[in-house]
Amino acid sequence: MKLISISFLSKLLILQYLSIQCLSDDFDFFYFVQQWPGAYCDTKQSCCYPKTGKPTADFGIHGLWPNYNDGSWPSNCDPDSTFDKSQDTNTI
Repeated sequence: MKLISISFLSKLLILQYLSIQCLSDDFDFFYFVQQWPGAYCDTKQSCCYPKTGKPTADFGIHGLWPNYNDGSWPSNCDPDSTFDKSQDTNTI
């Protein structure tokens, strides 16, 4: 139980740090969405579990999504703005 609390708190601190670092005038807030593969498989009833059983209890990051206070979110990126890989140098 203590390990879960430490894990949760560390993820919360990371989320707070990201929200400060990712401040943008364009968005009001970000959703930090996590997913547990076992729960997804239970709801869809279409996953094939490995012979060892359900996936571990680890959560995975599903996304960090910008949103507006009115409930909408950014969509339909500018089709004239193409992706330039050279501008993305700080990723893992």
